[in-house]
Amino acid sequence: MYDPQPATSAEPTPLTVTPPVEIAVAADTTSVNPEAFVEPSVSAETKLGRPLEQLAQADGAPASWLWLTKYDQFFVGAFVAVFLMLSGYHWATLGGWGMQPIELERLPERQYDFRIDINSASWVEWTQIEGIGEVTAQKIIEDRQNNGPFRSVNDLLRVKGIGPKKLEMMRPFLREPNEHDSPAKVEP
Repeated sequence: MYDPQPATSAEPTPLTVTPPVEIAVAADTTSVNPEAFVEPSVSAETKLGRPLEQLAQADGAPASWLWLTKYDQFFVGAFVAVFLMLSGYHWATLGGWGMQPIELERLPERQYDFRIDINSASWVEWTQIEGIGEVTAQKIIEDRQNNGPFRSVNDLLRVKGIGPKKLEMMRPFLREPNEHDSPAKVEP
């Protein structure tokens, strides 16, 4: 039964275990035998001579570490070990461990090799040339419409905004009016 006296010392009071009460019922139901009620108060320590923790382990109750049984602790430990090994392997592969360097052969960088016809190019084609913006391209188209077609690449100097330096920079991308691109000859 419950002991209502408060504990006065710093030590915890031992748990008292009360065995089940046996009730003796006589043939005469009006009388009750007072000796039939047995209430011995025996503590677990005095009964077995061991503390409660040892009793719990002896009875098959789980040993408590973070509320996990012995098998749960083993499973969590194995899971953490596998996780750490896989994380280490992943980290090592990201760092390049165990990999061979690969040499890549790259083609040399190519410049755009196009040439436009100065008498038939639209302003969009003119803007593809470095140094020619939309305004200058529109001026070239207007000059060609107002003054007639260009007879040579040097006639572009008559357009306002194109000087000798700019013309020399543009020259590799321009085709003379009478010049035609011929397909590359294939030799046997």
